[in-house]
Parts: sequence; structure tokens; C-alpha cells
Amino acid sequence: MHVVLLLARGIEGCGVTKYAIELEKWLLANGHQCNVVASKDKRWGRHNAHSFQNHVLHVKFDHAEFELAYEMCRSADLILINSVPSISHPEGCIENYGKILDLPTKKVFIQHDHNKLSMRRNALLLESVEKSDLVFAHSDKGDFAKMVHEKVDDKGPLSAFFDDSPDTPIYTFQPGIDMQGLRLKYWKLIEEQDPRHHKWIGRTTFWKGFGLMFQFANDHLMKMNHLATLEGIEKSPAYLALKDKFEGMYEDFLKENIDDVNIKDYYGKQPLLFTAYENSPLMERMSKCAFGYQLSLLDPKFLDKSLEFTHLETVCTGTIPVFRKEYGDNARHRTKGELLSSYSFEESGTLWLGEDNQQEVADVMEQLSNNAVMRNEYREKAYEFYSGYDAKYTYSDMFNLIQEKI
Repeated sequence: MHVVLLLARGIEGCGVTKYAIELEKWLLANGHQCNVVASKDKRWGRHNAHSFQNHVLHVKFDHAEFELAYEMCRSADLILINSVPSISHPEGCIENYGKILDLPTKKVFIQHDHNKLSMRRNALLLESVEKSDLVFAHSDKGDFAKMVHEKVDDKGPLSAFFDDSPDTPIYTFQPGIDMQGLRLKYWKLIEEQDPRHHKWIGRTTFWKGFGLMFQFANDHLMKMNHLATLEGIEKSPAYLALKDKFEGMYEDFLKENIDDVNIKDYYGKQPLLFTAYENSPLMERMSKCAFGYQLSLLDPKFLDKSLEFTHLETVCTGTIPVFRKEYGDNARHRTKGELLSSYSFEESGTLWLGEDNQQEVADVMEQLSNNAVMRNEYREKAYEFYSGYDAKYTYSDMFNLIQEKI
């Protein structure tokens, strides 16, 4: 099957881009022809953070070269819409994206945004839903699902899947990653890891949980004479709010290349902030740390069974994963079915960090940092616990459903 992965918003370099990269890998590995088509009408700061396997047709939709993108989509058997233009994209870009929606080619819309504020910034969102043959979202209870149930037009192809019942489900999906491939590439012997290095990865948005990391590092890791580094913090407008709220709780190295900083001078000191990263070098650095942090916090209605790529990357690089407790209290395991945090540390190899259990978590970390055998045992447990999120399962389940329905 010839599949086009459409990134009408462009190559942003965040989770949507990572999703397209992993899906492209899976499609090619499973015998499909795959082309990635992305708009070039806006330049994104992280556009070089990830690399696609094949050449990307990266063109301006508000330009004559759009015809290349249009023809590629027209010739495909299936278009997987991974993103739509923003309302701030050029009018011509939005208009031409609409022409792709009007193609008779089968289309699947994959909704990555969680909340209505993000969706309001999307152009032709409702039209994308109405003109698609199938729709996926992280959750069937979030703002997007509510919008679909309230506004989907019965003239569109989706009318076959949506009735008048308010609890008609949207099909849910979970991001997947090539866990075995990443493990083979990055996983280190336990002796090669720094048992006292803690690394948070994310970006400059408050729900990613850097605030909890600052608090935990200042109140506990500094007393343990450990080292904390945060990567992915950009000097965007959101950084001003971060600085206003947390100034005095971190060392600012945003203008420095992390490889040029002697981080070993900062054990027992405040956490170090570094700017946006390229994915592969970041994974290599994280693989040498004992503890990998992903502290995102979202409204429970957005979660269902999804984890973010950064959750899985901490696992695949061989760190002890440290995740937000409130996330685990509301998200279910993809295959086991129970809430993630309901599984013990002995079962999941995961430390669930929240506002009220920090000393308890710090005590376990102290044990792990002084016992390499124990730490190795639990990082293996974590890898096994999250193995059901491997791309070979998540994308296979999704594509089987697509082929069944359309």
C-alpha cells in the first residue's frame, strides 16, 4: 500500500514529528511504500531534532511547488493526516491543504493535541474530521472527542461511525517506539552509568513538569550530593514565566553547549538547565545516567493508555524511569489494563514522583545509586513492563483497524 504521512503544520521537531518518524519506520519495515509530505511555510526551532528514514517532500504549500505535494497525495492509496496548518500559517497554505482534504483518496486523521486551547490554533480542524474516513485520538474522553460528538457533519464519511449516542467511541491510539532498536543502540553496561546523575528531558511548557524537578532537586538531590541536568528548555516566551517562578532554583546554561560544560563540578548543587537538543546525542547522554525523568502532568481525561515518547526513551536507554505519580494514577497500562502506578516498583521498575512522596522516592534512589546489581535488575524490569508500547505492537494494532474499517 502507498501511504502518505502528511504534516501540514510542518516539521515541528516535537512529539508529532517523532510519531511520524516512528510510523514511517514501521510502514517501510512492513512492506508499505511510504512518503512523508510536510509544509515548509513556517520554520520551527526544533525542525532538526529528529531525522526521517527517507527523503521528505518538504515544500511551501503557499507556492507553486505545492503541486508536488498535491500529486503525491493524489497518487497514494491512503493519507495519514498527522497535523493541520495553524491559523497563523499563510492563507494560501491553508487553502491548499483544503484541496488535499477534497481528494477522493482514503484519509485517516490522527489527532495529537490534547486540549481545546491547542485545537483553537488549528486551521480546518473540523473540516479535517468531516472529510476523513477514520479518526484516532489519545483519548475518547477529551476535548477533541467532545468536539467530534457535538459537531461532526452527518454528510461526511464519518457518519458511518458516529451515531446520536454521546458515548460513541473515537478510536484511541498510543505512540510507539522501536524499543529493541533503541536498546541495541544506546543501552550501556551498568558500570558505564553515573549512579548519581539524574536527567530530565522535555521542553519549555509547564505541564512537562520542570517545576517538580526543580523542587525535588533542591530539596533532596542536592542533600544526597547528586547531579541533576535538564535538557530541552528554550528561551521562548514561556521561559520568562519559568524564570519568574523558579529563579534561584537552577543554574542557567542555556547559551552553553552541554558538551562544553564540566558538569562534574555540580554534584550537590542546583540543577543545570540546557537548551533544545538533537534526539540522538541526547539519548547517548541519557544512557550514561542512572535516572531518567519524564514528569508530564495532564488532565486525566486526556490520558487513557498513552505514554509520551520521552517516557519510553528513558526506558530504552537503560535508566531507572522516574515518572509523574499523578500521571500514573490516571493512565492505564496499554496491555495489562490497570492504572500504571498501581503496579509496585518490583513489578514496573518505575519510580512515581509526586508532591507528597519525595522523601520516599529519594530513599529508594539512595539505595539504587549505591547498589549497581539492584539498579540493573530494576531497569530490566522497567524495560519488560513497557515492552507492550513497542512500535511493532502499537502501529500494527492501529493499521489493522484502519484496514478493517476502510
